[in-house]
Parts: sequence; C-alpha cells; structure tokens
Amino acid sequence: MEAGGFSDADNDIHSCTDWEIWTAALSQRLWHADCKTGLLAVHIHLADGSFDTATHLDYDSSYVLRARFHDGAAEVGGWAQRLFDTIPPASPGGDVAWTPVQPGYTVDEIAGGLQLPTNIAFVPNPGSAPGDPLLYITELYGSIKVVTNDGAVSDYATGLLNFNPTGDFPGSGEQGLTGIVVDPSSGDVVASRLVDDSPPSGPHYPQVIRLHSNDGGHTAATLQNVLYMQGETQGQSHQISNLSFGPDGKLYVHMGDGFDSSRGLDLSSFRGKVLRMNLDGTPPADNPFYNAGNGITATDYIYAYGLRNPFGGAWRASNGKHYEVENGPSVDRLARIDPGVSYGYDGSDASMHTNALYNWDPAHSPVNVAFVQSQTFGGSLFPPSRWDHAFVTESGPTYATGPLVRGKRIVEFEPDEDTGEIGGHPHDLVEYTGTGKATAVGLAAGPDGLYFTELYKDLDYTTPIDPGARLFRIRYGAPVRPTLTATAPGSPANENSPIVFGSAQAGSTVHLYTDSACTAQVGTASGIQLGSLGIQVSVPDNSTTRFFATAIIGGDTSGCSAPLTYVEDSRPLKTFDLKAAKRHCKKKYRGKKRAKKRAKCVKRAKQKARAL
Repeated sequence: MEAGGFSDADNDIHSCTDWEIWTAALSQRLWHADCKTGLLAVHIHLADGSFDTATHLDYDSSYVLRARFHDGAAEVGGWAQRLFDTIPPASPGGDVAWTPVQPGYTVDEIAGGLQLPTNIAFVPNPGSAPGDPLLYITELYGSIKVVTNDGAVSDYATGLLNFNPTGDFPGSGEQGLTGIVVDPSSGDVVASRLVDDSPPSGPHYPQVIRLHSNDGGHTAATLQNVLYMQGETQGQSHQISNLSFGPDGKLYVHMGDGFDSSRGLDLSSFRGKVLRMNLDGTPPADNPFYNAGNGITATDYIYAYGLRNPFGGAWRASNGKHYEVENGPSVDRLARIDPGVSYGYDGSDASMHTNALYNWDPAHSPVNVAFVQSQTFGGSLFPPSRWDHAFVTESGPTYATGPLVRGKRIVEFEPDEDTGEIGGHPHDLVEYTGTGKATAVGLAAGPDGLYFTELYKDLDYTTPIDPGARLFRIRYGAPVRPTLTATAPGSPANENSPIVFGSAQAGSTVHLYTDSACTAQVGTASGIQLGSLGIQVSVPDNSTTRFFATAIIGGDTSGCSAPLTYVEDSRPLKTFDLKAAKRHCKKKYRGKKRAKKRAKCVKRAKQKARAL
C-alpha cells in the first residue's frame, strides 16, 4: 500500500502518516497503523500495522484504504481514501506444485532447502565432472549457495550482511543480498547487497562486491568492494538488484528508487537507474552522462534512468540489447534499456507506460527475465522455435496462498513478426497449481533448460522466511522413466492382488504394463500415488509377472522402465507329522544295539520338520 503527493502550504516537512482499512460501507475499522514515519509513511504492509478485531482480510472482498499526512508543525490533513478488492481464494490445485501448460515441457526439482532464494547465476563454461560448480544462488538473508552438476548444494559464502535482516515480511524483512553474476574471465562471483553504514542501526546503502575462490569455485576465499554507494539510502524491496555483464564486457547494475520516486529522474543520484561500470567499479568514459571535469559522481555511472524497481534484467543476443522487468505501484513494465534514455517514472502508474514494450495492468509483480537463445548454452535444449523468446517470472502478491490469476507463473514473450521486437501479450509456460505459498522468483537459462526458484517454502511452513524453498528446471522433451521399487506383499507371496510401488516425475501420470514393449496396460495412477498408495494389480495363481511403467506429461511419454518381478505362489503348504516320524524311527530301530541309528533317524525327522 502506498501514499504519495505530500504538499504543505507552509512548506512544513512530512512528519508521519496514519493508515486505516475499513469495510466497504465504512461501517467498521478493521486495521490501522498510526503516525508511521520513514519509509512506512509512504509504503506499508499489513504486517506493519495492527488489526482491530479480525486477524486477516477475507478473500474476494472489497475494502476501503484511508491515509492522512501529519506535517512537522503537528497539523493533520484530511483523509484520502480508495476502494480496493482482495484476490479470490486459491483453487484446490493438484499433486504437483508447478505445471507446464504448453506441450512438451517438464518441470524437475533440482535442489531444496533454500532460504529466500532470489537470483540464479550459471557458470558460463561449467566443468563436466559431477562435483564441478554449475550455478550459484543468492539467498536474501546473506548467503550464496553453489549447486554442482550432480545437484549437491553447499555454502559458497555466508554472513554477507552486517545487519539482522529479519523483520516484518512482507515489510522491513524484504531486503538483503540480491543480484549475482559470474565473471566469465575469472570465475569470480559478483553480487549486490545492502550494507549497514553504522551497525547495528544505521542507514542501509547499496554495494557491489566481488568474491574470489581458491578451490575451483566451491567456497569464497576473499571479498572485495567494487562500488559502495554511500548516502543512497535503500531498504525493503526497492533496493539494488540485478547484475549482468553486457556484450561490451561492462558490468550493469539495477538500482531501485528506495521508495523515493524523485530519485529516478534525478541525475545526481544512483537510485532508480541502470548503472554501467568497469569491472573495477570505475565509470567508463563513454557512459551517456560521463563528465570527467567535475570529479566522479553518480551521474558518471548512469546508463538509463527514471526507473522504480527494476528487479530483473537480461541481454538479448540477437540485437545486443538489455531488457528489464519492473514493478510499479499498480502497473508493471517490460522495457528495452537504451543508453541515456529516461523511463519517466514520477510516482504515477501512468508514467510506467513510458517506453514500455508491455505493461501488466493490473500488476503481476514480474521479478526476473531470461532469454532462451542459441548463444546461451546452445538454446538450453529448447526447440529452435522458442529461441530468442523472453521468459519472465511473475511472483504475484507477497506470500499469497495457492494458485493466482495474477502471478505465480512463468510467461513467454515472442518477437513481433514485423518489427522483431519483444512484446505483445505473454503466453503462460508454467503455472503454480499447488495449495501452498511457493512463488516464482529467480530465473536463468542453463545448459539443459530454464531454471527458476520459488521464494518461499511451499508447504508445512511457519513463517515466510522458513528454509525449504526449491530450485527447479523446465526442460523440453519426454519425461524421465519411472522406477518400480517394491511390491506389497513382498515377492514371493500367496497374494493375487499385490500393490506395486515406485517413483515417477512430478506431474506425471504413470501407466503400468506387463510387457517390455509397454503395450499391455494393467493399471494407472499419478506419479505421487505410485510413491504413496501404489498401484494395485491382479495376477494369476502360481505365476511370475514382470511389471514395467511409463510416465506421461501432457502428450509426451517416457520410455519403459526397468522391470520389477513379482512371484505369486499359491501351492498348498506341505505338512509333516513329527510324532509319527518319531514312532517310525523307534519301530524301525528297536533295541540297544540300534540306538545310534534310532537317534539319527529322529534327528533327521526334526530337521525336516523345521525345514517345512
């Protein structure tokens, strides 16, 4: 929730803001936040205030938001108000949290246990060994994870924040470590973060850092400052974010406006800009506003300006241009970033249309963009018809539950047939179909697909900052073959209706067969059911049956699995009368002279009884 446009006839300063939420009929106040100062005077979340009687706002309902300003002379303005609607309730969803909606695509879980993973950066030329680093992930609260080719996750760097980032979420807890990129020339990891200028409670300023490894990229050994932007106060959400290397070898840095809409159009401020710098943190002399005559200032770094919150950015190889996705107050923007150009944000939704290739209206909260292209990992194994397309993660409202119409998905933009420019209405590629909190955030094209992170732990959560978020891969092609692991009861058994268990790819439907060509189908279930309830089948008495399985996603079917054998044994049990056998031994071997033979006979009888 935001409030802007403070003005005072006496030129007094803006002191604080009162916030309230009422029923649509203005019959009852439900929530309030009194005289909030600083950033909360212009941008606030429910967690920053208090409910009067209820504990939440209802789904699919109308309410009135009211706000009024206090000035420095203790004068209070009148209430401004607007009607707003909450989102509809989540649909029940399905077994799978993320579902491709275009044919031919599959979503694989690659890693888990992450805490607020915000961005992904691939090693440009990863090694081929299972333990070689493949990619890095920034976690908002100050850690960088490295994921190796075999899917193992470990700490590359920890403790990268000098302040306690935890706070209200959504709210003051939404800040920390964000952007990341790997230097192709050195393998160093470059990251962006906020720094407490005088800990533990000083202002937070943005910084770009470089981390170097001495063990092949597994752990950071040194940390070096690239650029520290002292005096440029930033906090929750609207902070330093995306990092990338351009085709010119320069480092490009996205800067949020720090919730001060005047900063984006102010050429003396770093905020609300895309910056361009050399690898050592100095400004290139060919930057649009570079002027060596007045010393090095923020102006010398500016590549483009007039932005609000440009979370995501990526380079398109076909035209060598940089693109960004950006959150507005109620309208979001996709734009191509050109040098020296103003994108006009002045605090209004109308200004978010300036130089936009596409606008989300109402907002969907786009947070990252990536191009699938032949120049990046050979097209990520996507079909050539999808090359040169832009893909965007839409996160939707903060910490929302279940599927959403506006957000919690990855969408695809195609080039215009006439102009070749990215734009037009996006098509959904993957949607969230679960019942939890997960939402799509990090996004990057990799060697075998498009990788993305979910920001929150999806299920069994306590707070928004619980570890447990996951890294996924969207790949094109047939699903993975299922694995059949066991039967209940175990084989062999006197049971004509055993249950077959195994594992299969998330989101798949499993078909069970009794022939190696996978044509004689005997059962079906979801991939989740195969691992939990299993598939019950029927087999004849005294038979040996080999089971095979395929997995189906959309119209694509995997190959047949390896077989699992079950033996049904219904033969009658053999019986043995031990007492009769003992009587037989005594009768056959009577007398003292034959006592040893009699004892051996009884021993053999007992052994046979035990065997049966």
